[in-house]
Amino acid sequence: MTVVDATFKARARTLDMLGRQQIAGIPTAISELFKNAHDAYARTVEIDFYRSDRLFVLRDDGVGMTTEEFLDRWLTIATENRLEERASEKPPPVAGMSARPVLGEKGIGRLAIATIARQVLVLTRPRSQGVPSELTAAFVNWRLFECSGLNLQDIHVPVRSFPGGTLPSRMDIDDMVESFRRRHAHHREAIGEDRWQRIEKDLALFSVDPRDIDSYLRGPSLANQGHGTHFILMPASDRLVDDIDGDPDLRKAPPLKKALLGFTNPLGDNRRPEIHTAFRDHKTDTYTDDLIGENEFFTVDDFENADHQVKGRFDEYGQFQGSVWIYGEEVSGHIINWRTRGGKPTDCGPFSITFAAIEGERKHTTLPLEDYAQIIQKTEKIGGLYIYRDGIRILPYGDTDYDWLEIEFNRTKSAYYYYFSHRKMFGAIAIDSKRNARLHEKAGREGFQENKAYRQLRGILRAFFLQMAADFFRKGGEYSDRFMSRKRQLKEERKHLQKRAAQVYAKRKKFAAELAAFFEKTDRDLPNQEAEQLGLEIEVKLAEARRKPRQSRARAIVNVEREARRELRRIESQYKVSKPRIGLTKALQKEWRDYSVAFKELSANVFRSTHDLIESLVAEEVRTAGVDIEHRLRIDAALNDLAEVTRRETSGERRDLTAELGRVSAGIRDVARRCGRDVEGSIRSSLADFSRRDLSGVDDDDLRAVRESLESPIQEAFDRACTLLESVRSQLAEIDLSGKSSTLDQLAAVEQRNVTLQEEAAADLQLAQLGMAIEIINHEFGATVRSVRNGLQSLKAWADVNDELQSLYGSIRASFDHLDGYLTLFTPLHRRLYRKAVDIRGSEIHDFLADLFRERLARHNVELVQTPSFEKATITGYPSSFYPVFVNLLDNAIYWLSVQSEQLERRITLDARNNVLRVYDTGPGIHRRDRDDIFEYGFTRKPGGRGMGLYISRQALRSVGYDLTLADRKVPRGALFLIGPRREDKDTRDVD
Repeated sequence: MTVVDATFKARARTLDMLGRQQIAGIPTAISELFKNAHDAYARTVEIDFYRSDRLFVLRDDGVGMTTEEFLDRWLTIATENRLEERASEKPPPVAGMSARPVLGEKGIGRLAIATIARQVLVLTRPRSQGVPSELTAAFVNWRLFECSGLNLQDIHVPVRSFPGGTLPSRMDIDDMVESFRRRHAHHREAIGEDRWQRIEKDLALFSVDPRDIDSYLRGPSLANQGHGTHFILMPASDRLVDDIDGDPDLRKAPPLKKALLGFTNPLGDNRRPEIHTAFRDHKTDTYTDDLIGENEFFTVDDFENADHQVKGRFDEYGQFQGSVWIYGEEVSGHIINWRTRGGKPTDCGPFSITFAAIEGERKHTTLPLEDYAQIIQKTEKIGGLYIYRDGIRILPYGDTDYDWLEIEFNRTKSAYYYYFSHRKMFGAIAIDSKRNARLHEKAGREGFQENKAYRQLRGILRAFFLQMAADFFRKGGEYSDRFMSRKRQLKEERKHLQKRAAQVYAKRKKFAAELAAFFEKTDRDLPNQEAEQLGLEIEVKLAEARRKPRQSRARAIVNVEREARRELRRIESQYKVSKPRIGLTKALQKEWRDYSVAFKELSANVFRSTHDLIESLVAEEVRTAGVDIEHRLRIDAALNDLAEVTRRETSGERRDLTAELGRVSAGIRDVARRCGRDVEGSIRSSLADFSRRDLSGVDDDDLRAVRESLESPIQEAFDRACTLLESVRSQLAEIDLSGKSSTLDQLAAVEQRNVTLQEEAAADLQLAQLGMAIEIINHEFGATVRSVRNGLQSLKAWADVNDELQSLYGSIRASFDHLDGYLTLFTPLHRRLYRKAVDIRGSEIHDFLADLFRERLARHNVELVQTPSFEKATITGYPSSFYPVFVNLLDNAIYWLSVQSEQLERRITLDARNNVLRVYDTGPGIHRRDRDDIFEYGFTRKPGGRGMGLYISRQALRSVGYDLTLADRKVPRGALFLIGPRREDKDTRDVD
């Protein structure tokens, strides 16, 4: 018999099986690396992925590792238990930071790197005091660990040390890669020729320069006093792009976002995360997308604004106690029992829960429309219940594809009975390493092992959500009346609002059409033409009356005067517009103000003068006709006419009012009868039920229940009747018979305020969005513009000595300056740009504008000229405040010049007088009723215009002590704008 002491041997592919083959995917692998950064007490961990180079860089500012620690820990498998003991025995390695529980185990994070890319460069430098410590670098190609013919000891990892404060160069990395290739070339046969060729191809692709990467990446750095651990991976797996982009046809977040968003618990007691994460996807050299920004996930504001919130704790027996808010109404100390354990502590341990729910239909929510749309968009993609251990997310809980509590499964059976839905809720379950130690994660990070503790956790939560639905959202529940009544109230309010909105829309549309018709007629001078025609007709009719016999001549003249006054009243009534008692938009308010002024002028200048003309023509005719018409007769005729008109119109209004009163009265009587019948029917029904009951042998408790069952229908019918009758009575009581005020007037005032606030909110939102867009554009294009500018400077050096390049350089330079000129339009909204005050010459402004608008000026045959005084004028200020103003003025002027007849002169003149710069065009000009409104936000007469240019231009100038005004004095044609030092006493300046 042969006795042999044998030992286990580990093949190299063991690491591949423990890492790449165990892990669920790239998002899970990155999550594990984030956890490793957390264990290293990093405050920040960031990823930059460059698609063009397939370069993946992960950096943290943790405690880092010495060379010895790297060899003993990072390159050694299964050392975590000892690290946990060490962490529990020692204070945290970073002063001012609380101790962190170790989240990583089994080395999954480092082994899973192979899922992201086939090879990695590891750079790590430990935290030190004073003198920077040495940096350790190592290079690994993971393909070797896929080879079945190699043992672990056959694979050598090149490790190098570099002096403190320095980074390895490209040459240093090339040397490490070449060393890796040389050390393993003799295993070529065991590896296999095809696989070795792929390895050599990978090695040839790995050309990185840590110094160069450090120069253009913000955030954690290992240079100088920097510390932490960095991973440079290349080439990244093709699956990474798929995990980032996801399926555009599916209404859910891409896999990477679903896995990395909410890495730390935003709803926990400590709302400031201990570690900040970032993932920047550099889609192109100039465009970067921050995939997991703070606002991408749910926030505390989202929780507090939701329709319903729940916050509480499950004790060690699985019993819940906490607060529930239904539409903002709190139920504190609510208890939900879990009876399965029979008084024994659970294996899963105590835990807390915080979550919010959103109503599925817009008519049932209390959120504003914009907030509702935003939060629904989030919940549709990343809604669900997440689990956090020690504040760090556990995968895959929260993923809508992983219905671990069967919430969606139950909802498909009955949305009313189970209520909750992943797509309409979000929240967090918080556990920790000590009290929930029996909840073990699977090796591949695919959730908890399904042991007794996990089954209890699921059972507790499933029973909890079932009872929550029963208590608060299902008819007959303990607190469901609050939900039901508020839901009915919201539904009724929305119905009333929709009805009122429809009525207001119709009235507003009619009002706008009447105002538009008024201004269209007045612009065509129709009132004056009709009045003149009336005057001519009176003269003709008076001449006819003069030819009548003397005995009937007086009566004929009086009749002519009467008919003329009637016709004048008819003409005047055509131009009267009644203001409806509704809230008006800002534009309609302006139109109404303009109408009031215009009608007042019309009454004074046309109708009153026509009235006086009638009076004078009749008086003259009486004198020349040789008749004696008493003044009393003329006045009597006028009064009779007026009395006839007023009586007729008043009678019509009385008939309409009486008819409406009859309709309302009949309706009220019908409501009163119906309410009486309902109450009487309930009384008789209860009495009939009572007469059929045998109450012999009924105890006191049952007697009370019987009485309540008989009284309840009567009381409910009575409450409904009283509510309806009280509502009708209150509306009648609100009628003001004095005519001084009414409910409609009050409603219109409130509605007016609401419309104004809505428009202001919309304007603020537009400006905020515009500002954000400008920030993004400046951020994204800034680096590109600088790069192009630097390239042009380099090209100029070649063009100066090469005649063939000179014309090419000039063409490229002109095109770039044209583009750069357009980008300067954004500067008024970006205060940090170009804030150096300089001397700005008029000639420079002219040349800038002439170049910027060269094509449009030529296309519309518009001439841009500058006077000698403008050419010599100089102002001191910020180009970012002045140039965009001129651009806006010319943009408007070119448009209005282009829409006028080609036979008219099309010219824009730049002038200067008395330290005031002037922009004058020969266009159609600005209507007198618009002169005070053109600088208001949102006002525009340009089709498709936004009404922002002049408003922003004036505000930009006023912020630097200047002003933009429209000249008071009317110019022969067109508009004249003035730019000069601001004068507080008046907003406009007279023109010399």
